[in-house]
Amino acid sequence: MRFRVGLGFLVLLSLCFTVKSECIRSCDLALASYFVWSGSNLSFIARVMETSGLTIASYNKNVVPNRDSIQVGTRVNIPFSCECVNDNFLGYMFEYDVNSGDTYHTVAEIYFSNLTTVEAMEWFNSYSPTNIPESQLLNVSVNCSCGNSAVSEDYGLFITYPLQPGETLASIAQNVQLDETLLQRYNPGVNFSQGSGFVYIPGKGTSFCS
Repeated sequence: MRFRVGLGFLVLLSLCFTVKSECIRSCDLALASYFVWSGSNLSFIARVMETSGLTIASYNKNVVPNRDSIQVGTRVNIPFSCECVNDNFLGYMFEYDVNSGDTYHTVAEIYFSNLTTVEAMEWFNSYSPTNIPESQLLNVSVNCSCGNSAVSEDYGLFITYPLQPGETLASIAQNVQLDETLLQRYNPGVNFSQGSGFVYIPGKGTSFCS
């Protein structure tokens, strides 16, 4: 399915996403922080995120002890390609196979665990929100970051982290064991307590940039 890109898209990004996305460079790998919701399982998550249960388990050994077990309410980090999409923003365009009853809301906020937004789904797809044909492929954009050398050169892998209600800068910093000031510098102007949108979390790892 073809999707539209133009000046209107850049305006949309500023309205829909809590973090500014600009395509200065690309990197081969990023991580998506996927919140495990009730009713999901490792096979489903792997399918929508275009990976395998084995890969997810290998990146989350403390959370996913084996490929048959995953705990609701936890987060798993899932690797995905961080590319320059249509020379406009850093991200990756997943494809989701529509099932009967699916809506942009269920795909964005449930199946992709708020890694994208309903507004982005509507922008990148031509179907009416109330009439999405079954068995069609939807474009699902997930943003990513390659970091900012002006902040630090110590981190080479970044996590796209959807904010949950009740989270704060302090609680996230404690969970990921990073300094609050560092997190805020990577996400200037972002309110970590807003309970929606996403931030970028730096992590130790290798993600080659170009």
